[in-house]
Amino acid sequence: MHLVHATFSGAPSSLALDVGYTPYDQGIRHIATLAGYLSYGLMALTVCFGILTTTGWARRLVSRPRMSGTHMVLAVMALSFGVLHGVSYVFQTGQSFRPINAIVPFVAGGEISVGMGIIGLDLGIAVAISILVQKKLGYRRWHIVHWIAYVSFAASLAHTFTASAEVQALRLLGVGVLGCAAACGLLFLLRLLPARAAAGLRIAPEES
Repeated sequence: MHLVHATFSGAPSSLALDVGYTPYDQGIRHIATLAGYLSYGLMALTVCFGILTTTGWARRLVSRPRMSGTHMVLAVMALSFGVLHGVSYVFQTGQSFRPINAIVPFVAGGEISVGMGIIGLDLGIAVAISILVQKKLGYRRWHIVHWIAYVSFAASLAHTFTASAEVQALRLLGVGVLGCAAACGLLFLLRLLPARAAAGLRIAPEES
């Protein structure tokens, strides 16, 4: 129960639970907060699986098609929970949050922390949609567009950290959020290493 309470207490500061709100609004915010944390965690897994798929570091354990399939499933789940997180606030009755507030960042004086979350989700959706035009763009150009996913994750991390007092306090949720970010950051840095350096560190198998 303590963990559940901590999860729900990590709602954005501007949308924190208030005794003046109805139980309905509090339920909406509980759903939105939980969906937000799930979206962030799944997005971190998506980034990790994407790097492992592209580099082939896990090919000795799992085939590339399975890695790619898992990567896409995680991405769809992350975006789905992200949409649920943003749209949920539209249905609250105690505070005005229009659909445009969940789509366009910084509209009508929106907070920076909320805007970063919207940017992260919008970019993530854009990357997902780009798959539909992959053949027209060509793999190289599409792959460059796909790098926007890292910006999407960074914006989502900024939103999660700045909007949640629980994360800022570095409690259990905070450690989890930063741990996911550290894992993604480490894999990203290792990906930038030259192939020989990666093989020397036994991160990647040597080519025969």
